[in-house]
Amino acid sequence: MFSYLDAATGSMIITAIAGGVAGLGVAVKMWSARIKSKITGKPMPDFDSSDEDDTASAHD
Repeated sequence: MFSYLDAATGSMIITAIAGGVAGLGVAVKMWSARIKSKITGKPMPDFDSSDEDDTASAHD
């Protein structure tokens, strides 16, 4: 079953763990914003990335 593990396998495992941690961080951020908006009565902030518009105008 574990007859061959090379360096790429370790890198893939580390990348999967890092991706899971990043995804968990985003989920916690959105969950806390939802809870905070229910407590304060303010609308949830918009999490859309406006960086795409900034970078497009910078290249013109």
